[in-house]
Amino acid sequence: MVSDSTTPSGSGCRGICVIMAGGRGTRFWPLSRTSRPKQLQALSSGASLLRDTFTRVRDLVGADRVLVITSGTLADPTRAELPELPPENVICEPVGRNTAPCAVLGLGVARRLDPQAPVALLPADHFIPDGDIFRDQLQAAFELASTRETVITLGIKPTHPETGYGYIRTEESQDSAGILTGLEFVEKPDLARAEQYVRSGRYYWNSGMFVWNPAWFATMAQRHVPEISHLMETPINHFGTAGFAAALENAYGQCPAESVDVAVMEKLPGFSLLEASFRWSDLGSWDAWGELAPDLPGDNKGIADLLSLDSRGNIVRSKDRLVVLLGVEDLIVVDTPDALLVARKTDAQRIKEIIDRLEKDGRDELL
Repeated sequence: MVSDSTTPSGSGCRGICVIMAGGRGTRFWPLSRTSRPKQLQALSSGASLLRDTFTRVRDLVGADRVLVITSGTLADPTRAELPELPPENVICEPVGRNTAPCAVLGLGVARRLDPQAPVALLPADHFIPDGDIFRDQLQAAFELASTRETVITLGIKPTHPETGYGYIRTEESQDSAGILTGLEFVEKPDLARAEQYVRSGRYYWNSGMFVWNPAWFATMAQRHVPEISHLMETPINHFGTAGFAAALENAYGQCPAESVDVAVMEKLPGFSLLEASFRWSDLGSWDAWGELAPDLPGDNKGIADLLSLDSRGNIVRSKDRLVVLLGVEDLIVVDTPDALLVARKTDAQRIKEIIDRLEKDGRDELL
């Protein structure tokens, strides 16, 4: 493995990686803000989540074969995080339109770079500490996607009946390449159903990481999101030219907002699943971060100067002052210079409601 260049290591099929980095990370408020959202925060290491994601794939495919699609307001901080990336490889969506337009655009630009290369569609904000294992499995998925009309999703074997993830149902047996046949994508279940999924042994957490045969993606996109596919043709054809930004703005101005999971993945006639061997978390909320955070006094977790008195099971993140907990349990406490969050851990998924309220109240300085 190379350590610092943009030349990929290994041999065999060389893929392209499209990193989706346009999210707002609303469940990580008040740390995550519009100008510096979750993917630009250091939540799992000393580097930002985006930086960690890029580093994981750079040594496999090369920096010139990584595309990052982000919000138009994040162009400068994204390029500052990834100075090795060719500037044109940071593509800025003029407006948010969910993930289907992002996927169609990214896969289309990737085909312009290399029409035959398999393409990985990856979130920018996941925690994957086992980089070498991840690269080995991503390369295996590239090899398979280069020879099959399929998409290969990296599935996570459930460790508990999680209700915050989508699931994937599969056939029972693997083929000779260790690939399972995917049968359906399943929405987030209630606890009873999640327990049933885990007991069956045939369900995996949906990691949101997909490796596509490029021609197969184009066929599926034209079938299931024809309007988006048509609108994105012009900016894709103008990539690398002076007319790209204007073509992109025009396309997004007319583009419907659709999720690639709902609009494409759930309608596929078939797909493949490779069971992930690496450790993984989607870091979807503060309670997920708390599971990975350092230990604090009194059986608490986080990063803080903490004085804990008869308090346990709390998640605390604070930088500039002492935090004192007295007689409380299972709270999330996040302290920033202009906002303090205190919430029950069981309400971690509701933190995005704060954003809705702040927007309604016109508190833009806190968004």
